Formats: sequence, structure tokens, C-alpha cells
Amino acid sequence: MKNYGSTVRQIRLSKGFSHKEIYTGILSKSFAIDFEKGLYDIKFNLMLKILERLMISVDELLLIHNQYQSLQYYEPLLNISLDRLKNDPTYSSDIENKLYRKMETEKTSASVLEYMEVIALKAVYSNNDYQSLPEYQKAKSYIQKYLFDIETWTLSEFRIFSDMSFIFEIGNVKISMFLTAWNTLERYKAHPDYQIYLPHLLVNNLYQLILHNHFELAKKALDRLRELTEDVNMLTWRVPLFYYEGLYDYATGEKTTGMTEIEKAKQIYYLSGNHFMVEQIELGLNAVKSLYD
Repeated sequence: MKNYGSTVRQIRLSKGFSHKEIYTGILSKSFAIDFEKGLYDIKFNLMLKILERLMISVDELLLIHNQYQSLQYYEPLLNISLDRLKNDPTYSSDIENKLYRKMETEKTSASVLEYMEVIALKAVYSNNDYQSLPEYQKAKSYIQKYLFDIETWTLSEFRIFSDMSFIFEIGNVKISMFLTAWNTLERYKAHPDYQIYLPHLLVNNLYQLILHNHFELAKKALDRLRELTEDVNMLTWRVPLFYYEGLYDYATGEKTTGMTEIEKAKQIYYLSGNHFMVEQIELGLNAVKSLYD
């Protein structure tokens, strides 16, 4: 918990707590003074005891330490605008350069992965023949190898697979990884971002499941997404649910019902000014029509 000592001191003083109240039985007086000066790190289990006496959570400590600003290093999903990445060359170039500099400076797996994700996405949105681009193949190979080599996924791996599921050709390997991600995510129900990760995972895989006739699995994913969107806090996901239910119905023979659902999703996106998603719906619908009409 390095460098958090001064923030702990700020909280302690603002609450009027003495050194003795907070640190007795946890840290010696001299060590506590040096910790609050930022001179020493302490073990996480000791920090938890200190925070309990301060009556705050780890999340609240991080928020206060970051001056009540959002924590940029903790993003549940790749924090970029896909619309601008596709349509704004300046934005696209700036994002790539920023992440490249970050990768070169930090030289961590996390920074390399973030950079490779953007390279892959840029290739997809800038070239219809993106599969032949060397930079796309390099990014794809790196991301796939990383995910294959991880024995036990955490939320960061779920995010990467969910964001980048398009780099996996539909088949037994992708289906297996999707099911592994889904089944493991269900263990994270107590996590505050569970309701972000799971619908994101389902939505990002439903199109390929429908397009490649994996109707039984697609139906299970739709049913789960419908359950999630019964929560009023999850209504954002109701629009993609309309779209994918419409695609599923269309592909399985209920074309009139399917078109009704798809048009509903299109109208909502159109009225909210999200023309990128309107365009994506049209592309997806045309692909399904070419297979099932």
C-alpha cells in the first residue's frame, strides 16, 4: 500500500482520531509516524485493519487518494470510443500513440495488451481486408497467446476476451473459451462490476453464435441477458437485447417478430444519436439475411 500513508493521515486527522486509536496493536508509534510520511510500505492485511478503525473501505481510500477523481487505472472495459476510433483519424492516432508511449515506458503485460487491443480494433475499423494486415495478425497472435497461457482467468482476462472475441474464429476453441468465461464470471456475483462484465460478455458473443447456427447456446445467453435487464439499473443492456433477440428470431424463422425487435433497437439508437450502432445493426442484419433468406 505504498504512498497511501499521507492520505491515511489526512483521513485520521479529519476524523479527529489519535495515533493510539488507529495504530495500537497494528504498528508501533515510530513506524506509524513514518508510514504517514510516506517513508514505508505496509502489508495489505495491516492496511485493512487500519481502514477498519478509520471506518472506510479500500475503494473509498483509493477515491480519496485520487482526489475524488475516477481511477483511470481501474477500468472495467477498454476505455475508448469505438465510434471515434472508426471515424476520427486524429483521435485514433492519438490513442495509438498514447498507448504506445505507455507501453514503452511501463513495459508491462497490461500496457502491451492494451496497445495490442487498440491496434487490432483500428485494423478492423480501417480496412475491410484487415485479416491480411501484419499489424492485426501480430496483435491477434499476442492476445490469443496471452489468454491461452493463463491457467486461471481473473476479471482482466474476461475483459480482454469480451472486448476482443472477434479475433477468435468461431469453433470449438472459441465456444469453449466463451463458456469458461461465462461460467467463471457467475462466481463473481458479489463483485461490484459483475453486472457490467457479464452482459458485455454475452452481447459481444451473441452475433457470432447466431450467425454460425449455435442457436441453443445463443438462446441460453439471451435468456440470461433478459434476466439481467429485469434490474432497472441494467436497462442500458435492454437495447442490444432487442437487437439480438430480433436476429435470433429472424434466423430461426420468426422473421416478422425479429424485424420488429430489430427496428425497435434501431429507433432507440437513432433517437439517442448513436448512429454508429444503427450502422452496426444494419450490417449485422444484412449478414443474417444473406444466410437465412
